[in-house]
Amino acid sequence: MSKRLLATWDVVRTSLWLVPSIMIVLGIGLAVAMLRIDAGHGSEDDVRAWWINSGDGEDARSLLSTLLSAIITMASMAFSVTVVALTLAANSYGSRLIRIFRSDLRTQVVLGTFAMTIFYCLIVLRSIHGKAPIPEVPHVSVTVGTALALICVLALLAFIQGVARSIVADEVVRRVRREVDTAIVKLPNLADTTVPEHGPSDLPDRFDEQAERIALPYEGYVQAVDYDELTAWAKQRDVVVRLEFRAGDFIVNGDRRVLIHPPTGNPEKARKEIGNLIVSGNERTPTQDLEFAIRHLVEVAVRALSPGINDPFTATVVIDRLRGVLSRVMERALPSETIRDRSGRVRVYRQVTTYDGILDAAIHQIRQAGSAKPEILIHLLEAIGRIAEHASLDEQRSALARHAHLVRAAGQRDVPEPADREDIEQSFHRAIRACERASER
Repeated sequence: MSKRLLATWDVVRTSLWLVPSIMIVLGIGLAVAMLRIDAGHGSEDDVRAWWINSGDGEDARSLLSTLLSAIITMASMAFSVTVVALTLAANSYGSRLIRIFRSDLRTQVVLGTFAMTIFYCLIVLRSIHGKAPIPEVPHVSVTVGTALALICVLALLAFIQGVARSIVADEVVRRVRREVDTAIVKLPNLADTTVPEHGPSDLPDRFDEQAERIALPYEGYVQAVDYDELTAWAKQRDVVVRLEFRAGDFIVNGDRRVLIHPPTGNPEKARKEIGNLIVSGNERTPTQDLEFAIRHLVEVAVRALSPGINDPFTATVVIDRLRGVLSRVMERALPSETIRDRSGRVRVYRQVTTYDGILDAAIHQIRQAGSAKPEILIHLLEAIGRIAEHASLDEQRSALARHAHLVRAAGQRDVPEPADREDIEQSFHRAIRACERASER
C-alpha cells in the first residue's frame, strides 16, 4: 500500500465519523430489508409470538416515536460525555493525545449504534400510517427497532464505563504505549539484519556543489515518504537523490531540501513528481515517525511533573512503559540512511531516526522536568540499567551511558538533600555497570 494511502487511512482511522457513517448506511439498509420482509408477510398469524409487536398503526407510531425521542436523548448524552472526555484528556494529557481517544473503536461503535438506530426508526416510522389495521403494520420492523433501542441502553452503560476508565492515567499511558508498539513492530529484528549503513560514504564527488536543489511545493509536517517509488524514480533517471528531512520535520513552501545529482535539467517537473511522493499535513503522525509516537508518552509524563499537576506517580508509570518500549527498540533494526536499487547502487540518501535520537526523545524532557525530584531521577537510572540488558550495539550502549551521566548531573545539581544525591549516585553506578556488562556479551 502506498504511503499516501497509509497516511490517509491514519487520518480516517482517527476520526469519529467513519464507523458511525458506515453504521448509518447499515441502519438504512436494515430498515429497508425489514420493511420488505413485513410487506411479504402481512397476516395476523405473523404477530402471535409474544416477542413480536402486535399493535395497530397508532400503537406502532407511538412506540417508535417514544423510542426515537429516548434514543436521541441518549445519543446527546453520549456525545456530551465524549466531548467532556476529550476536554479532560486535552487538559490533563495534552491536545495531541486526542487522536488516540478519537481512534478508539468502542467509542466509534457506540456513537454509530445510536446514529444507526435513529435512522432506522425514522425510516420505519414514516412507513406506518396512523390508521393502519394490524395486518398492514410492519410488526417485524417495529420489533427490530425496539431491540435496537434496548441495545442502545446497554451500549450507553458500557460507553460510560469505558469513558470512566479511559481518563484514568494508567489507562491513558497503556493506550499510548499500544500505539508506540504498533510503530515498533514494523521494524525488523536486529538479529535478522545487518547493521544499517550510516553516513554518505558513496555520495558522488562535489555532490553539494553540483546537485540540483528542488523546492518543495507545500507547507506542513512530513507525514510519510514513499521511498520505494522515489528509488524507482531515481533509477529510471540514473540520478542520486538526497532528502534533507524526514518524517516528522516541518517544511515550508519553497524549502530547497531535495538534492538531485546529476541535475535533471527540468527542475519544475522533478519538483512535481517528487512532491507527489511526499505526504504532508497539519500534524505529525506515527506512520513513519517513531519519535512522534514516543513523544506522546513523554508528554503525559512532562504534564504530570508540571507544578500545576505535580503527579510524580503518573510520571513513574510512563517511565516504566518507556522502559518496555525502549527495550523493544534496542532489539530492532532502524532504517538505513541509504537505499539501493536492485543492482546495489545507492539511489537515495535520507535522514533517519537513530538510537541516539530515540533515547533523546524519550528521556531528555522527563529528566529536565523532574531534575529536582529524586524519585524520578532514580527511576530513570533504573530504567536505563534495565534497557541496557537489551542493548547489543555500541551506539546503543554509549547512548544509554550518556543519558545516565546526564541524569546523574541533573541530580547532583538540583537535588538539595545529600541522602537523595547519594541514592542517585548508587543508581547511576548500577546503570553504568549494566551498560558495561552489555558490552561484554
